[in-house]
Amino acid sequence: MTDTALAATTPELWLPAEALNCYEGDTLLRSWLTTPGLLTERVRAASGTAFSLTVLAEDTQHGEHRRVIVLGTRAAPWIYAETTIPDATLAQHPWLARMGEVSLGETLTAHGGTTRSGFAFARLMPETPFVARALACAARPPQPLWVRRSDFEVRGAPLTVQEAFLPGIGSAGLS
Repeated sequence: MTDTALAATTPELWLPAEALNCYEGDTLLRSWLTTPGLLTERVRAASGTAFSLTVLAEDTQHGEHRRVIVLGTRAAPWIYAETTIPDATLAQHPWLARMGEVSLGETLTAHGGTTRSGFAFARLMPETPFVARALACAARPPQPLWVRRSDFEVRGAPLTVQEAFLPGIGSAGLS
């Protein structure tokens, strides 16, 4: 079992959006966490010409396809994200393995027929493998990070996205 699956099986860690006010006092960070539309559009609008989407890894193993990206500016990542696509979903929709430098949200919107669950949120510790990978990617010291996850269905075929919100989101790397 991957650590993505492990995080998904520990529901006591995950909070619904309406609980965020009780746990996170930073209204700017909360607004990023609860962005309702395409997060890529908001990052692009906030970063302007400094916008960057970088695919860090993409591979298929252990019955799933995994894609890892960072969004932010060319100088600083703001969001670290991992998408997990079961092989059965990939068999129905092979285009999911060929997104290139386009975000998942933009790709799903272009193909249509997609539904998304509500967001679940957790403040995960730096020793959590997902958070450790996000911090390493951003060259940040160990610290807890807010993570949101959601499940998609593409014409009934599932996939999961987890996004870590890095320090400085919305401002780091802007001149």
